[in-house]
Amino acid sequence: MSGRILVELHDLIQAEKDLTHLMNLLKANKAHVQSIGDSIGDWRGQAAEELRSKMAHFLTVLTRRITEFEHQQMDLAKYTYRMERADLER
Repeated sequence: MSGRILVELHDLIQAEKDLTHLMNLLKANKAHVQSIGDSIGDWRGQAAEELRSKMAHFLTVLTRRITEFEHQQMDLAKYTYRMERADLER
C-alpha cells in the first residue's frame, strides 16, 4: 500500500443504505417517545414533571442528532455521486 485511503464505491453505497436505515429507526424512536409524551400529558406531580422534562431533553438531543445525520447523509450522497462520476470517467 502506498498510504492512500481506498474506498470501494460499493462500500459508499452500502454506507448510504445503512445511514438511511439508521435515520428511519431514529425517526421511529422519536415518534414513539412523542406518543408516550402525549399519553402522559394529563399526569400530575413531581415525578410526572421530571419525566416530561427528561423526555423533552431526550427529544431535543435526538432531534439535533437526526439533523446532524441528515447533513452527513447529504454529504455522503454528494461524495458517492462524485466518486461514481469519477469511476465512469476512468
